[in-house]
Parts: sequence; structure tokens; C-alpha cells
Amino acid sequence: MKIFETVSFHVVKPCNMRCKLCYATFEDFNVVNQLSFDNACIIIGKLYYAGVKKITFAGGEPMLYKHLDDCITFAKALGMTTSIITNGSMLTENWLFKMRDDLDWIGISIDSLNSKTNELIGRTAKYGLNYEDIIYFIKKYNYKLKINTVVNHYNKDEDLNDFITRAKPSRWKVFQALRIEGQNDTQFDEIKVSTEEFNSFIDKHKHQSCIVPESNELMTGSYLLIDPLGRMFENSEGKHTYSDSLIYNSVFDCLKQINLNRNTFLER
Repeated sequence: MKIFETVSFHVVKPCNMRCKLCYATFEDFNVVNQLSFDNACIIIGKLYYAGVKKITFAGGEPMLYKHLDDCITFAKALGMTTSIITNGSMLTENWLFKMRDDLDWIGISIDSLNSKTNELIGRTAKYGLNYEDIIYFIKKYNYKLKINTVVNHYNKDEDLNDFITRAKPSRWKVFQALRIEGQNDTQFDEIKVSTEEFNSFIDKHKHQSCIVPESNELMTGSYLLIDPLGRMFENSEGKHTYSDSLIYNSVFDCLKQINLNRNTFLER
């Protein structure tokens, strides 16, 4: 069994936003404590020696994980490409300066530049967000920039071309809002978009060379994911299916317990 070369490690359950489209709320189980640094290193090490080359730290909001900086440094020391995906609300220039030698990519979730739209989605921060400033400081310290956008009912008609042209991300991942039972299903009817609406958004932005569209079909069963308890999980059945914990089990034993589609992974 060949492992995927990239993994998203959802190191914490909590988030400081309440996005209605989120597929990783982890409301289907309890997390009492954050993973210890030692256990996180066990997981990262096992993934690396199994063949994973790139690790993305996610959440929840990964900046809420107290061992995030040390985990990034540990993964980088092993030789992995390191990345985070964050809502950007907790990024500071001091942190960006500090992590510049150990962190390669920063992904920012940006669904809209309109504060009212973000409020409807649930993507709101206490003091608001200035994405232009966030991206300025990311580029100041030479990180590779990725922007993630989830097309949903509230932003499906927006035009982000001018913003993306200014931001110049290395990649712009554009996802179709995906229903996951136990994560966002109670609110999904409010935010869902049809395939036609998703394709219309993509068509409006297709001249952006950095755009990487991901329909519901491409997003299903094509990501290697680790949850805040250290378990692999995937969504091929429309809900999260979990393996045993990587802390106590091998990567390949855990892989056998979930259903991943390597062909779809390679396609996207």
C-alpha cells in the first residue's frame, strides 16, 4: 500500500470562528486535552518514515495549538515541507519572522472580502481581518502563499479576480461546499451550492493561472487526514470514518482501516 505524499494534521478541535461550511468541526467526538508534543512527534515521525513529504498543520485553528511552533520545527528538521492552513486572525509579524526558517507555506482561508458576507458565513474575527495586510507580511518573509476559498451560497456570485491578481498566491484552491454528516450537515442547506453555481464561479475566475478547482467529487476520499486524537480519517461515505490512533499503531495498519482513493488524489 502506497501512502499519499501529503498529509493534513488537524492538531486541535477548537476554532475562534464558526464557519457554517466547515468540514472539520469534530463535533462527533470529545477532545479533553490537546495532543502532547511527544505524541505529536510520534505521529509526525511515523508519517515521515512511511513516505509523507509534506505536512500541513490545520484545525480547528492550528494557531490555538500550544505546540504548533515546535511541531513545525520538528517536521522541518526531519526534511518535510511544512505548511499551515489558518483563518489568519492570529498571525502576527513577530510570529512570521520567528518561523521563517522552518515554515514553507502559509495557507489562508478567504471566502469573501465583504464583511457582511463573512458574517453570514461565520468567518468573523473579534477585530476584523485585513487580508491585504496579512498577505503583505506573509510575502515580506518569503513564505509561499496559498489561498483557500469555499464556494457557498453567500459568495457564489462574487468576483475575486482583482484581489487574486494583487495577492499573487502560488496556489488558489477553490472548493465546492461539501456536506459532511456530523460536521456541517445541520447548516448545510443554508450554504450549499449546485454544481452549476460552482462551475459558474470557476468560469468567472478561470484565467487565474494559480486556480485549482475542487468539486465535491474530487474532495471525496482523496485527502490523507489526521484528527486531533491522532487518528487517520476520510469522508468517502459522507461522514468521517476514523482509524485507530497513530500513536499506538503503524501508518500502514491505520491506512487499512480507512478508504482512500489514490487516483483521485493524483487527479486533483
